Amino acid sequence: MYHLASSQMDEKLQYKLLSGAIVPRPIGWITSENKETGVINLAPFSFTSGAGQKMPLISMAILRKEDFSIKDTARNLLDHPEGVVNIVSKSFIDKMNATAAKVSADVSELTLADIQAVNSKTVSPPGVADALIRLEVKVYQYIPIRDREDCIITDMFILEITDYHLDESVYDEGKGYVLYEALDPVARLAGNLYTDITKPYVLERPE
Repeated sequence: MYHLASSQMDEKLQYKLLSGAIVPRPIGWITSENKETGVINLAPFSFTSGAGQKMPLISMAILRKEDFSIKDTARNLLDHPEGVVNIVSKSFIDKMNATAAKVSADVSELTLADIQAVNSKTVSPPGVADALIRLEVKVYQYIPIRDREDCIITDMFILEITDYHLDESVYDEGKGYVLYEALDPVARLAGNLYTDITKPYVLERPE
């Protein structure tokens, strides 16, 4: 078995191992709004997970750019703390990938990738119309993560879900279950690799 000390790695290898070992990762495809211009930003972030049970919370870690500058989504969430997390299905993964392009803050990825928006109920940013599940969110907590030189390297957001939107095809209302096979969600691996759900199986928890 290989043993590698993180203190002896460069940043590139650190990221390779982190993104390759923590898999699969759900993709938080989030819309946010530029407070000054009203431009809607749409970008995918795979360091995303659930963060609560007693409260409907999502964690989303948005890494800083190489020069430590803040990304558009993080700036938008700080200035206008609302958004919509859209769950990515395999049928429109190419559109999701198109929104990962590096564009200026005055360009909306909705227009760039020819994505139709749909109005939200509680928050002002719209959601993605094609998404079978949309989660309207508000910023519950912001945590700037700093390196040992005190530079911010990650903008961590804890997002509270205010509204769930679930297409009839992916929700069993009687049982309150999400139907994963119909949702066909996509997850991130490392580099340019993605995956989808294989056949699920059941494990009963011990008493």
